[in-house]
Amino acid sequence: MAGKKTPNTAHILLMSHSPAESWRRGEQLEAVGWHVVQAADSVAALSAAKGQRVDLALLHLPVDDMVAMDLPNVLRSVCPAEYLPVIILADNPAEQHRCRFLDSGADDVISLSTSADEAVARIRAMLRIKRLHDQLATSRLALEESLDRERRLMGKLRRENDHLQILVTTDPLTRVQNRRSLLDLLEHEFKIARRYGQSLSLLCLDVDHFKVVNDSHGHPSGDYVLKELAVILTRAVRDSDVVARTGGEEFCVLLPKAGREQAAQFAERIRTEICNRKFIVHGETIHVTASLGAATWPADAEITEPEMLYYFGDQALLVAKESGRDRVVAACELDPAVRNRLRRQYEAAPAAPEEPIPCPSALEPI
Repeated sequence: MAGKKTPNTAHILLMSHSPAESWRRGEQLEAVGWHVVQAADSVAALSAAKGQRVDLALLHLPVDDMVAMDLPNVLRSVCPAEYLPVIILADNPAEQHRCRFLDSGADDVISLSTSADEAVARIRAMLRIKRLHDQLATSRLALEESLDRERRLMGKLRRENDHLQILVTTDPLTRVQNRRSLLDLLEHEFKIARRYGQSLSLLCLDVDHFKVVNDSHGHPSGDYVLKELAVILTRAVRDSDVVARTGGEEFCVLLPKAGREQAAQFAERIRTEICNRKFIVHGETIHVTASLGAATWPADAEITEPEMLYYFGDQALLVAKESGRDRVVAACELDPAVRNRLRRQYEAAPAAPEEPIPCPSALEPI
């Protein structure tokens, strides 16, 4: 008596050119509880494998039919299942015939004389292998979906990290580097310059009487001037140079591989362009000038570390402002006694506390 079929009942495709053998084998398989899909020829078998659920194919083939040798692989190519085991049922096949079937893609070969119990046992063994294949395919699919989700998440995290990096290192008003980023880049470039014996220069710039611009024209106009100044600085230097806003109206330009003379040329070019530029805001013309200080390693012998390059450039800037503004002063132009005093003051000053990294959501224009 046929066993009770459940949703997990195996579906066996049975193909036989013999109606009597097809009926007999079908009875045996259904008695175990399997669902049998009958096919009278290879065309019907291919149609069933393509359009119905098939867990295993049992094909009754003549041993001398060479065309039928390719049938197992053709069935697998049209079957939507990940793996379709195929057992060949042959009329007492000799060893050479069994080997030919196996080499052609069959998973097992049984003869008509094989007992029903052994045939069922072999089918059960192939179905166990089939279940393992299906479980592996399901696990692989789940893993691929998990990896795909992880890749999408990593891509999103990279984009968010890049955005956060921009927020942390960029001045939000002018879109150039901020002071923290400049100091990090200064330390990096100083190490490179010292390792390869290259020059490194730094320009410190301050807009003269910028408070007058804000008081006379309003802060939005002052912000416009600052943004245009950042554009002037960026266009005046090389792609390898770094422009940073380090204070309200203060900027710095880091010049890798630039000695004193080249730094002086850059500084004078910047000063001239700012002086000649007319900033027009809401029909009003705003004119500003800038003072610049320059320092160079290793030409300025007092400088022995990155922060000292910034310190000497800033001190040269103060001298430029005190001596009339709208000019460039290099650290080497300072009196030797003044440079020695500045070096001693720098060395005696306590180390600055580590600045906390600001929360990106709380970043405000400098």
